Amino acid sequence: MNKLNNFFSLLAGIVVLILLSGCAETRQELWSDVTTLKDDLKNDLKDGLKVWSTTKGYKGIKYSPSDKVVPTFQDRQVPVSCRVFAHLLAYIPEGSTGKTLAQIVETEAMTRGADMLLIGGARQENDNQGPAFSYYGPVQPYKCRDNWSGWKFGYEEWVSQGEWVAMGYNEWGNPDARFNSPLIIQAAFLHCSN
Repeated sequence: MNKLNNFFSLLAGIVVLILLSGCAETRQELWSDVTTLKDDLKNDLKDGLKVWSTTKGYKGIKYSPSDKVVPTFQDRQVPVSCRVFAHLLAYIPEGSTGKTLAQIVETEAMTRGADMLLIGGARQENDNQGPAFSYYGPVQPYKCRDNWSGWKFGYEEWVSQGEWVAMGYNEWGNPDARFNSPLIIQAAFLHCSN
């Protein structure tokens, strides 16, 4: 049984390497700074959505803040009119619940004017630096349905992290889902209204 687990782990690693090969050269790293919450809010996330401080890390298109963001895990569920305007890696502190991590990421998305949030993979983070965000372009917003090319941004940062963590509708927003290690989550912000 142990040999079978090792085989599937190796197979999964090979598939990830094939899918992400060449990403380091194509990554558009426009924003290398990290955006963080105000220090006095870090321990106060359970009280609902919080206001984010002015940040130096995000330098993309400025949309008016939105009052709602719809999370999705499949790019095919994104409406045709939606445009990706931010690629990012979200850092979530250890001990967070599914509800807390959803609040952290959705608040940042709404602050930036996102109507929809595309969520990718999640891994255990090597450092406990969250809540924080690293942004990776794109240079111009693009239609998700026509031009989405996968989770290729932030490859060097992503590949050096820990084990994969299940993240889907059962975990996202769930106050009973607890994560004992810090997480790093792939995400994209989309603007869907005209």
